[in-house]
Amino acid sequence: MNTVGKIFICLIAVVCVMFMSFTLMLFASQINWKSEHEKITKQLAEVTAERDRQLALRTRLEEELQAEIQRQTDRVTELDTKVVQMAEERDDFKKKYDELDENRLRAIDAVKQAHASLASSRAELGQLRKEQRDLQKQWGELSTQFVKKTDEAHDLSLKLANFRSVGEKLMKDYRDAVDVLKKFNLKPIPSIYTGEPPKGVEGIVTEVRPGWIEISIGEDSGIMKGQKLDVYREANGRSIYICKVEVDRTEPDKAACRVLPEFRKGTVQRDDTVGSIDLTN
Repeated sequence: MNTVGKIFICLIAVVCVMFMSFTLMLFASQINWKSEHEKITKQLAEVTAERDRQLALRTRLEEELQAEIQRQTDRVTELDTKVVQMAEERDDFKKKYDELDENRLRAIDAVKQAHASLASSRAELGQLRKEQRDLQKQWGELSTQFVKKTDEAHDLSLKLANFRSVGEKLMKDYRDAVDVLKKFNLKPIPSIYTGEPPKGVEGIVTEVRPGWIEISIGEDSGIMKGQKLDVYREANGRSIYICKVEVDRTEPDKAACRVLPEFRKGTVQRDDTVGSIDLTN
């Protein structure tokens, strides 16, 4: 082989080496780029996942924070409500304390009054015991008097029997006298003939007119013209004097009377009592 051939062979060898080097370089470059791409893609996926995780964590933390803020707000509101309630309870307790203190003071006063009343009761008890002894003494004296009065009552019963016998005789005489009076058309009422109304006779006012009244008793009760009667009213267990009237006209069961103004002490009303008892004294 000549020199030219050797040169060509060397050139071909060099070119082959160069192409092989280029091929190796290109292959190496392609493998590194893919690995870098995969690496970057993996890192990007990891970063994206981390970002999503961090976003989820942030969202969760924000929700937890909002929930905690809401809980704290509710807690503050609840505490404010409790503070108001406790203030009201404090006021109630203070009011109850004041009432209890006032009741205590009243109880102390009541105890003092009770002690004073007890002392007074003891004094009264001593007085009552003294009165009891006096009453026992009086009882002994009364027992003696009772025996004496019993003897006197026995004597009086004997006298009463005698009086009854005399009374029966007088009653018989009275009936006989009444029979005699009736035969001569006379009434057995002495006041008719003396001008005075019968004592103890009472009636009521049945009608009232200016200056005049009508009463429920008349001739049958011994009421006659010219007699003077008293008008009074029963009130609160006592008799109130009203006026004095003079009988003007009479009938068997009623009479018309004129009011005497000089004796008037009040206004006559229906159902006032009319009688012969003078209540002016």
